Formats: sequence, C-alpha cells, structure tokens
Amino acid sequence: MQSRQPWRLICSGALMTLGGLIMMIMAHAQYHSLPFWFAVIVFLAGLGWLIYEILRMRKNMLRYTARMNAALTRTLQTAPEEMPVPMAVVDTRGEIIWYNEEFTKRVSGGAELFGLKLHQVIPLRPDAIADGESIETVIRERRYRVTRMDYERKNGHAVMFCFEDITNYVMLRQLYMDTRPCVLLILVDNYEDLFSGTRQSERAAALASLEALFDRMLEGTESVFCHLDDDRMLIVTEARHCLEMERAHFPLLDEARKIKVKGRSSLTLSIGVGRSGETLAQNEFFAQQSLDMALGRGGDQAAVKTDSGFTFYGGVSQGIEHKSKAKNRAIAKDLLKLMLRCTHVYIMGHRASDLDAVGAAVGVAYIAEQCEIPYNIVIRTESTMARLLTDRIAEEMPGCMIEPEQALAEIRPDDLLVIVDTFSKDIVEDAELYRLAKHVVVIDHHRQMVNYLDNTTLKLHDPHASSAAELVTGMIQYFDFRDEMPQFCAEALMAGIMLDTKNFVMQTGVHTFEVAAFLRERGADPIAVKTLFAESLEAYQQRSKLVSEAKLFGRYAITSAAEQIPDIRVIASQAADELLGVEGVDASFVLYPAGDQVCISARSLGRVNVQVIMEQLGGGGHQIMAATQRTDCTLVQLCEMLVAVLEKTDAEAARQEAQEVQEEQQEE
Repeated sequence: MQSRQPWRLICSGALMTLGGLIMMIMAHAQYHSLPFWFAVIVFLAGLGWLIYEILRMRKNMLRYTARMNAALTRTLQTAPEEMPVPMAVVDTRGEIIWYNEEFTKRVSGGAELFGLKLHQVIPLRPDAIADGESIETVIRERRYRVTRMDYERKNGHAVMFCFEDITNYVMLRQLYMDTRPCVLLILVDNYEDLFSGTRQSERAAALASLEALFDRMLEGTESVFCHLDDDRMLIVTEARHCLEMERAHFPLLDEARKIKVKGRSSLTLSIGVGRSGETLAQNEFFAQQSLDMALGRGGDQAAVKTDSGFTFYGGVSQGIEHKSKAKNRAIAKDLLKLMLRCTHVYIMGHRASDLDAVGAAVGVAYIAEQCEIPYNIVIRTESTMARLLTDRIAEEMPGCMIEPEQALAEIRPDDLLVIVDTFSKDIVEDAELYRLAKHVVVIDHHRQMVNYLDNTTLKLHDPHASSAAELVTGMIQYFDFRDEMPQFCAEALMAGIMLDTKNFVMQTGVHTFEVAAFLRERGADPIAVKTLFAESLEAYQQRSKLVSEAKLFGRYAITSAAEQIPDIRVIASQAADELLGVEGVDASFVLYPAGDQVCISARSLGRVNVQVIMEQLGGGGHQIMAATQRTDCTLVQLCEMLVAVLEKTDAEAARQEAQEVQEEQQEE
C-alpha cells in the first residue's frame, strides 16, 4: 500500500477548523457579510477535502488487504514446497498424495512417489503414530522425529507427516550416555583363605597375573583403576566400556579363574557394578549394593544394579569354603546379646518347611531356652515336609510350635524374630509376621536373591555352608551353656545337615564334619536320625514312578507328575536326588502340580548351577538345590520353558568352552 502524506489530513482538518471558527465569530456581528460567506466556503472546502482523504485512505486499505491476501495465498501454496523440513501427505489408504522438495531429496532419494504406500518408501506405517504425537525412526542412515497431523479436506481425510532431522541431537545424546561414569567394585573372593599358607613369591605371582589381567582389560578405555585394599579394587570407566563387559558376560571372571594359587585353587572375583545412578556418588553406592548381592550369592560373579533390579553374570564355581570363623563367632555373640534384651523369641523358617528349616529352628530354640527367654517356633504343621520331626517336637517340647496367626496376635515391639533357612521375602512362612517384627535375625546358607530380607538387625549368611543347621550348630559351639544339648536337639540339627548334604555327599566342607562330630558327641544317634527320613510305601511307589518315567535331555534328567499327589514336595525332591545317580546326569528336574501352582524341584551334582536356571524361571535356591513355583502357566508350558532355558545354558557353556580351547591353542 502506498502511504499517504499525513500533512494532507492535517491541512484539511485545519482548514475545516479555521472556517468553522470564523463562522462562529462572525455569526452575530456580520451574519451576511462577505467575510462570513468566505468562512463558510473555507469550512466546506476543508470538510470536502477531509472526506476525500478519508475515502482515498479506505480505498487504499482495501487495495492493500487484497494484495496481502494474494501474497499470503501464494506463500501458503509455495511455503511447504520451499520449507527445509521434509513433509508428506497421505490419504486414508496410506497412499502418498503430496510431498515437498526436501522429502524428495532427503527421504525418497529423488524417486517418484505418488500413489505409493508410505511404508513402502520409509520404515513407518501411518497407524503407528496418533494425531499430534511423534516417534523416532531411521531413514537412509539418518535419525528423524516424525510428527503426525490429521486434517479434513473437501474430498476426505488426510494426514500430514513432518520429518525433523535429529541425527546430530541423537549422536550428542548417545555420546553423553556412552561417556557417563560407571563404578566397578571388585573383590578377590576369600583372599585370606586363598593365600593362607602360601609363600610370598606365590602370592606376588598370582597378584601380578591379576594386575596384568586388569591392564589388558582396561587398555584403550581411559579408565581409572586403583587398589582400595589388598583384596579390593575400584574401577571408574565410561558407560560404553561397561556395557561392552556386560555384553561379553564379564570375561574378566573367566580369565581370573585361570589364575591358580598353590597350583590348584582358582582365583575368583566378585564384581559390583553401578551405572544407572544420576551422579558418580550414587553409582558408587549402587556398586556397593551390587557387590554385596554378588557376595551374598556365593561370589565368583558380577552383579549389575539396573533400574529394574539386579542382573547377574557368572556364578558357575562352587567357591572356596571359609576357614576363618571369626565373623560367625562375633555374630553368635551379638545374637546372644539380642536375645538377652528381648522379651520373647519367635523362630520361623520357609513355607513347606523341610528338615533343615525345622532342625535349625530347634537349635535356635535351644539357645533361647539357655538364655531363659520364652520362645515359640512359628510353623504351619499341615504343610511341613518334616512331619516326623514336628511330631517329635510336639512330644519333646510341648506347646513350642504355634501357627503364624497366633504369632501375629501376640508379637510385641520388644520381641525378636529369628528367620532360618531362607533369605527371601517371597517364601518365608508368614510375610506379615516379618513386616511386624521390629528386630529380625536371619540365618541362611542359600545364595542371596533379589527380593531378599533387607529389614534385618543381624544376619548370618554363608552360601558356602551346607545347611542352616550347620550354621546354628556352629554358633552353639561358641557358647558355654550350663546344660548339655538334649539328644533330640542334636538329632534335629543332624537331620537338617544330612538332608542338605545328601548324607554328607554334596556341599560338604571341613566345617560340616566338625559340627557333625560335635552333634555326635552330644548324643545324636544316626539310626534315630534316619527314622526322620522314613516315608510311606505309597510315597516310595510314587517316587519310583517319577524316576522310572524320567527322560534324558543331554546331561539333564526331567520327569513330571501329571496329577496331585499327597506329600508331593517331599517325593519330588527325593526323586530329583535319586535321578542324580543316573549315569551322565549332571542335574535333575522334577515338575509337579501343587494346589494352584506348578513347581519344579531341581538338584545338581555341582557341575551345573541349578540356582541360575531356576532364577530364569522365577525361582531360586542354592547352586546344587533350587526350586520354582509358578501360577501363570500350565505344567506343559513350564516344561517347555525349562527345556528352552537348558538349551540356552548348554549353548552358552559350549561357546565358553570353545573360546577357552581357542585361547589355549593361541597360547601354544
């Protein structure tokens, strides 16, 4: 629009005003004089000039508006074509009906696209995004954020897609994530026991080999490595290097195991990794949590703290038995102090308690009795697998056993709850009793699981021990009680040890025989203990049937019970033990229904870690003895999942064995 000179409007207005003033002044004195009529003419001229200017301004404004509308229309028609952002429009059938020049250059590569489906051109279906939303996708090795906008046309519905190139942003984001600091805490398992009795030169050679291993692992990673103690190391590295270790399942564990001490003992490591924290200090805290979890599961493995929990790698060796019992002695004294301060002791095991759980509970009850503290064993006698032992408890210790409901009604803040033979919240005899207790002591030998008992005042946890009964007996050895241990108590503890060691065959260390000798001195009769393992003829027949129907899958034996059987938990565990005697069987699995659950009882000779296998199916336990209970699948489905896990386990073992052979050949 051509601008009008503002002085014209001002002059016309001034002229009209001047004429009006003269008219008013001369209206009375010289009404019909010449000056009066001259003023009228001036006024009318000014008014006409003003009206003319206003009309010209309106006309010019309309012309300007028309020109702007035309310019905007042309801009709207050509802007999408000229915009630097790739754009495309598809119809209701997903066919491309329009696209701009940038879409041709960046996305389609110059090809003609009209009439083609959008997903034929790029890896994106129109229905994958809702109106107003966006997703990220890769097109021609570039990363785009694709936004969808729906609109109505005269002839139907159409959808426009805008493609924002965010490749540089994604690269920057990935660089940030890759370079975030991660913390690894590394501990040499059983350092003192491992190097006990070795010459200084042997220790120096082993540690030098370990240092060389760390140097090779960290070469080219720009990581920070330092010793926190003789057996404890710290590594601060970038997230990308940490993820590489995870994808390779921490080869450091396998390499360290090749380092021999005294020519026979393998050096093993426990690794705790923290990489999901927001700060370096938080990652260090997560690494410590992960290391505690790895140690609680027996060592020789790596634990990684993630947003969803813990991920474990390794854990294939049986570890080294602790020879030093100083820690256990200190825990025993602390337990005695706790009991002397409390008003009542409640002792609880796991659901479907076995001889180890009940026997260990009897041992703790003996400690409480010697402290002259009231006590009760909390147990559901109708579901226990140690019914013969609970019957003897009812005879020898009348009124000692109570149901969880009674304990819930009676427990007080000053009372002490001792949990034996389990470290998992999911399988304690009564989870509500654990939550109510203010003071909790845990005595267990199973490898630590993710959902472990964390609200504990004191814990005695040794995954290298054969049984909870062994740990309790070991504590009793440190006490100088006024009364001798009753024969029944010694036999209950002996039964727990014999159950978990399979009559001193599996998971048996030097200390196991020491505590067994101690119990034998206290009157434990092996014949009387054997009677606690007695079973009915029907149970024997059912067990024999399970064994006879077993099938071999490589080095695994699998059998299942198709229907509900009384005492199936005991029968299944016994059948799994018996299948280990079959030639070529390294692990056995017995599947069975129990109420609304389908379960697996797993046993191993030690060459296979059944705990790791059961954890993949939602269960857990010990390296040579584990189990799973599921309610979300059938027995057939659980068997299929078990076979899939076993195949995966064998594939990983074969890969690792091939890698070791290749490395040995390279060394030669």
